[in-house]
Amino acid sequence: MNILSNLEIEINEFNSENNITFSIDTIRTKFSKEYKLKHLKKLGNWHKLKKNSYIIQKLKRRYVNDEVTSVYQFENYNIYFYNSNEDRPRYKKATMVIFGIKQYHKEAPPHSLIDKIIAILKNITNIDICIDIDRKPNIESISCYYNVNQFIKNGMFYRTYYINETYNDMIERITIYDKAYKNKLDFPLWRIEAKVNIPNAKVLALPLHEFKDFINLL
Repeated sequence: MNILSNLEIEINEFNSENNITFSIDTIRTKFSKEYKLKHLKKLGNWHKLKKNSYIIQKLKRRYVNDEVTSVYQFENYNIYFYNSNEDRPRYKKATMVIFGIKQYHKEAPPHSLIDKIIAILKNITNIDICIDIDRKPNIESISCYYNVNQFIKNGMFYRTYYINETYNDMIERITIYDKAYKNKLDFPLWRIEAKVNIPNAKVLALPLHEFKDFINLL
């Protein structure tokens, strides 16, 4: 049983005991290309994305500390690894990002494929844990406790909000956004997701309880 399976078991047990529906939506893992890349290539085709691709721009917006230099996608799935200059001048480190595990508008990456990737990498750096609700969260209520930043681009205010100071070392960031609008769904849906750092697979209890308390404010 790999670390992902252990995390899923812990989340499912927490959901059952607390009457809540947390899910994993994104997995990220830092790894050494020197030892892992040849095994990843045996799974199928990894193709390099063009510099102006949407995914590269998305990654560059999210990862400011380890600059994205190039991105490879696995076939047509939402599975990518990006090279970075975090360890320059060696340039041997990369980060695997698996998006869209919890989706409504298209198929998620096959769980069997994700299991194979995690079995090769043998580690998970952090995950996005999400919960979906059918109404807009009460942004004003959480603004009394957290510094909430609305995403603004070119003078336009988007239906996305960030909380970058969560007062919990394992929860790096919380994001709230209108998923129905983003994915053109025909029903109301807002997503709240927490980026949770994973030092090991047995320490999820605290961030899950903290995230649940946050959800209760909405």
